[in-house]
Amino acid sequence: MIYADYNATTPCLPEVADLVRDCLCETYGNPSNRASLMGRRARAAIDTAREQVARAVGASTDEILFTSGATEACNTAIFGVMERLLPTRPRILTSTIEHPAVCMPAEACTPAGAEWIELAVDPQGRLDLDAFARQLNDKTAPKTALVCVMAANNETGVLQDIREVVRLSHAAGALVFCDMTQMLGKASFSVHAEGIDFACFSAHKCYGPKGVGALYKRRGLALSPLIRGGGQENGLRSGTENVPGIAGFGLAADLAAREVNARRAHLQRLTRLLESEVKRSLPGLIVQSEGADRLPGTSMFTLPGLRGKWLAQLSDVVASSGSACASLQEKPSHVLRAMGVDPDLAARSLRISLGVPTTEAEVRQIAKRLIEGANRLQS
Repeated sequence: MIYADYNATTPCLPEVADLVRDCLCETYGNPSNRASLMGRRARAAIDTAREQVARAVGASTDEILFTSGATEACNTAIFGVMERLLPTRPRILTSTIEHPAVCMPAEACTPAGAEWIELAVDPQGRLDLDAFARQLNDKTAPKTALVCVMAANNETGVLQDIREVVRLSHAAGALVFCDMTQMLGKASFSVHAEGIDFACFSAHKCYGPKGVGALYKRRGLALSPLIRGGGQENGLRSGTENVPGIAGFGLAADLAAREVNARRAHLQRLTRLLESEVKRSLPGLIVQSEGADRLPGTSMFTLPGLRGKWLAQLSDVVASSGSACASLQEKPSHVLRAMGVDPDLAARSLRISLGVPTTEAEVRQIAKRLIEGANRLQS
């Protein structure tokens, strides 16, 4: 079996798994109990991880809030901002290709009086910045509290011009939340340099454990907490911290930042190989967002004329037809539909996402299986 679904989740690196296991067995004190040696050891593990994650994303340590994952981070940012700003700034702007973890909380704010507007993308999946600017500067519309635009799309890999999004948003008095879950280890970036106000990250997207993530909150900004209780994470995320997960996330983020150039070069080479092999054998193949800047390692293929779902033909390749979280709904990719792809074609499209462990031999086998599957469906 060949794994080709790294955008959905990644395996723990051996050294990360070793650290998680050590924390489970040795550093099991409650980090809130600073009077005990075991508690202080657990607190030190969290402090180290916070420094590692902050350094990896270009933030300060006091700007990193640990969560159960990127979904909780998205919810914390959106509900936390809107609870404070809803009376005076009721609008939320998102792109039409955001993850459900952004769209669903935005929609959930509407019964309380929020106005949720989705911003169009072009056929390559890039945000229409002119239309975005018009929405922000519409004097007849309510003021915008929050803009949510992901840095890199999890289905197509397309990269957005986040600095321009931030510039336009801040000029209109709006805050910016950025989903950056696909970025660690694939691109060099700094949340400070980008000017982002909030960003989310997930450990299991960068070879760390599941069940842990982080929210970056720019220093000086206030949020209403989503989870109340014991006052952990500076009162913004109550509950005893997941010490093993947080420690593993810290190491995974540190390795991702240190190895980003080598990982990016590896993924670029394999992506070029995969796309060239498949395109050569399948005339009419569309690589979605091929004309846009993309993260390496992500290829969304569409082939007109298939008489069934391409994914079902891959018995020994683990791939997907889009977002893992949205796949439970068994609907065509909302990202492709937002890009103008026919729903029937979107339902027959296929995402291959490669990772650090992927080899050239595996890529050639993936290409072979894709071609064989397509030929069966076309015959």
